[in-house]
Amino acid sequence: QITELLYKDERYCLTPPGPTEAVGYFLYHLIDSMSDSEVQAKEERLRQYFHQLKKMNIVIPTTHYSGICRLLDSSQVPELIKVCGSIAITSMLKNGVSSAKSDVTALEKKLEKQKAENQPLTDVLKQLIHALCEEENMQKALEVKAKYEPDMVVGGYAALINLCCRHDNVEEAMNLKEKVFPKNSPVALDTGKYVALVEVLGKHGRLEDAINILTEMKEKDVPISSRTVASFLRLLNAAAMRGEVETVNRLHDTIVNLGLAEAAVLHSPLITVHLEKDDMPAALEALINCHKKYGKVLQLHNIYCRLIEKGDADLLQKVSDFISREYGDMMALYDLFFAFLQTGKYKEARRVIETPGLRAHSGRLQWFAKKCVSSNQMETLEYLVELTQNLFECDRDEMYYHLLQLCENNDDWRKAEAVWTKIQEESIVPREKTLTLLAGIFEKNGQVVPFEVPKIRHEDTRSASHVEERKIRMLCKKNNAKEAYNIFLKMQGQNELHHRSYDILIKALLTENCLEEAIKVKHIAETHIKGFTLNSAASSLLIISQVRRDYLKDAMAVLKGILDSGFLPARSAVIALIQAVAEKGDLKNLQTLENMLEDVTKSVGVSASLIANAIALAYTKNNDLDAAVEYLEPLLISGAQNPDQAVRTISYLLRKVSEEGLEPALEKFGAMAERLASQFGIYRPVTDLFLQYVSTDRVDDARSLLQRCGALVEEKRALVRFMARSASRPGQAKKIETLLELIPEHLKMENAYHYLMRSYELDEDVASVKALYEKTKAKNIQLHELSLKSLAAFLKKVGEPVPFTEPPETFKFYVEKLRNRRLEAS
Repeated sequence: QITELLYKDERYCLTPPGPTEAVGYFLYHLIDSMSDSEVQAKEERLRQYFHQLKKMNIVIPTTHYSGICRLLDSSQVPELIKVCGSIAITSMLKNGVSSAKSDVTALEKKLEKQKAENQPLTDVLKQLIHALCEEENMQKALEVKAKYEPDMVVGGYAALINLCCRHDNVEEAMNLKEKVFPKNSPVALDTGKYVALVEVLGKHGRLEDAINILTEMKEKDVPISSRTVASFLRLLNAAAMRGEVETVNRLHDTIVNLGLAEAAVLHSPLITVHLEKDDMPAALEALINCHKKYGKVLQLHNIYCRLIEKGDADLLQKVSDFISREYGDMMALYDLFFAFLQTGKYKEARRVIETPGLRAHSGRLQWFAKKCVSSNQMETLEYLVELTQNLFECDRDEMYYHLLQLCENNDDWRKAEAVWTKIQEESIVPREKTLTLLAGIFEKNGQVVPFEVPKIRHEDTRSASHVEERKIRMLCKKNNAKEAYNIFLKMQGQNELHHRSYDILIKALLTENCLEEAIKVKHIAETHIKGFTLNSAASSLLIISQVRRDYLKDAMAVLKGILDSGFLPARSAVIALIQAVAEKGDLKNLQTLENMLEDVTKSVGVSASLIANAIALAYTKNNDLDAAVEYLEPLLISGAQNPDQAVRTISYLLRKVSEEGLEPALEKFGAMAERLASQFGIYRPVTDLFLQYVSTDRVDDARSLLQRCGALVEEKRALVRFMARSASRPGQAKKIETLLELIPEHLKMENAYHYLMRSYELDEDVASVKALYEKTKAKNIQLHELSLKSLAAFLKKVGEPVPFTEPPETFKFYVEKLRNRRLEAS
C-alpha cells in the first residue's frame, strides 16, 4: 500500500506516467535498512512483494535497480535479483525496449513454424523455456515442456527445476530432477540448483530428500564456493526463523559432516533457531555445544541481551561462568558490559566497567563501537565513550573517532562540535585521521574549522598507485603471483609499495617457485624502505626456495638474518637447510648451523636428534664411518641418561643410507645400535633399525634382529608413531601388515587396526577395508569411534552399505576425544 501510494499519489507524482524515483528510493532504503541475515530470512516475503509490484505495473528506473541489485548481491540472494529485475524490465519497456512478453510470443511462433517445417526445435525451445522462466511464468513453461518434451535439453530442464523451486512447486521440481538428473547419473546440476532444491525441500518438511540432495552434491563433487556457503547459511537461517529445530540441526550436521563447508558462520543458526522460539536454556546449551564441537562461541551477545531483557539471573550467571572458564574473567565482564549498554542498562554497565583491575581491550571495544556505528546507535555509543573515560589504557582518541564517524554518517555537525569540546576537555591529542574526519564534517556543513587541518598524507590518497597496490595484494591472494609481479614492474618509477605489500608479493612469488623474481622485489624493497627486512614467513619460504635451487650459502645468510633480527624461522625451512647441507657432506657449515640454532632449537621445533643425524650423515658422505659412529654413539648414551640433551633416534640417518643403498654404512650403524642395546640397555636406536627393515620389506632381517634384541618391542611410542606416519600416506599398508605379522602380541590391536583401516581407506581398497572390519568383529576388537566414523564415511563414499550405527558427532569431536583419552593415559 505504501509503494502504491508513492507510485500514484499526486504529491509524489511529479511527471507522468509514474513516480519511479520515489518508488526506487523507497525500495533501495527498505533493503538497505535490513541486515544480510534479515534479507535471507525474509527472502520469500520479498519475492512475493516484488511479484505483487509487477502485477500492479509498478516500475523503477534501471539506475535504482542497479543499486538494489548490489544490496541483494551482498546479502547473497541471487534469485531475488532475478525477480527484482522484472520490475526494471517493465521500466525499460517504457523506453522502447522490446518486452519479454513480445519475445515469448515471437519465440512461440518461431517454434510452431519450425515444427511445421520439420526443422530442429532444440535451440528455440531452450530460448523459449528461459524466456518464460525470466517472466516467472511457471505454468506456461511446464505446458511448453510437456508439449515439446522429446526436444527438451538438459539446460531447459535445469532452468525449469529452478523455476519450480522459486514457486515452491516441490513435487514438480523433484520429478524433473529425478527424471533428468537421477542420483546414479554422472550428469549433475549446477550448485545453485542443488541448493534451491535443498531449500524448498526443507521448507516443505521433506528433510530426508533434502539430506539426500546434499549427499548427492558430495558424491558428484559439486564445486562449493563462498557463494554456496552463503546459500547454505541462508537456507539454515530461513529454517531457524521458522523455528524448525530438527531441520536446522540435521541439515547443518549433514553439510558439516559431509565436508561440504566448514565456515564457522554456518554454526550460528543452531543457536538462532532457539532464540526465535525464545527458548533460552536451549539457546545456551546450543552455544556451549558449538564451542565444545567446533571451538566457536557464536551469538553470545544476542544471548546476553535476551537474558538481561528477560531478567533471567540464573542463566545469565551460567553463561558468564562458562565464558569466564573458557576465556577468562575479563572477557566475561566485557560481554556483560556490552550487553548492558545494548539493552540501555547504563547503571549496570557502569558498575561492570568500574570493576577494579579491569583494563582496556582494544579489540573488544572497537568491535562494539563499530557495531554501534553500523547500526546507527548514537546514544549507546555515547555511553560507551563516556563510561570508558577512566578505563586503564583506553585509547580515547580511537573511541572519539568512532563517535565522529557516526556524526559524519548522520551529517550532524552540532554533535561533532560537542565531541570536539569533550576531546579538548579530556586534554586528548587527536591523531591526524581524527582531525581530518572532524574538519570534513565542519567543511561539509559550511562551518569554520577551529584548528589547523593536517595535510592528507600521500598514502591516504586514493591514487592510481594505491589501486594498483590493492590489485597486487588481491592477485597474490588468488595465487596469481606472476600477474601481480608484472603490475609491480609497471609501477616502478612511480610509487613504492607499503612494507606489508612487499612481504605479500615476495611470499606469493616464492610459493609459486619464482625465486629470481622474489629476489628482485626484495632488492627493490631494500632500496625504497630503509632497513627493510622480510617477515619470518616470507624469509622461511625464501630459504626453502634457495635450498631447492642449491643456493645453500644464500640460504644460510637468510637464516642468519632472521635470527639476528630476533625472529624465528619456520621449522620446515630449518629442516630443509640442515638436510641439504648434510647431503653435501659439509661438516663445517653443519657445525655453523648447529651454533646458530643452539639457543632456538626447542622454540623452532627442531630436535637435537636431527642435527646429530645430519652430522653423522655428513661423515658418511665423506666415507668416514668410524668418525660418524665415534660422534654419534656418545650422544645416544648421553641422551638416554640426560633427557635435556636428548639425542635418542637415528631413524633419519638409517633411512638416508638405506635409500642411497649404502649397505656398509647401514651395517655399521646397525652394529652400533645392537651394541647400545646389549651393553647399555638403550633400545631406541635398534628399534629404529627394526622399523627401517620393516619399511624396506626386509622381513627376514627384521625377524632376525627381533630374535637378537627382543626388548626393542618395549619402545611402544616409536611403534605407534611409525604406524601413524605410515597411515598418513597412500601405499603404506604393507608396513603395518608386516608389523602385525612380526609382533602381534606387542601391539595394542585397537590402535593397530585403526591405522591399518586408515591405510586401506587412503588406498581406496574396498575389499581390504571390509575384510578388516569383519576381522575386528570376529576377534571382538572394539574400534575407536573415530575409526568407525571414518569407516562409515569411506563406505558411503564408495557406495557401500554401512553395517553398523554411525557415531553421531563430527570427526573433530572424536579426534579431540581420542587425544584427551591418550593424554589422560600418559
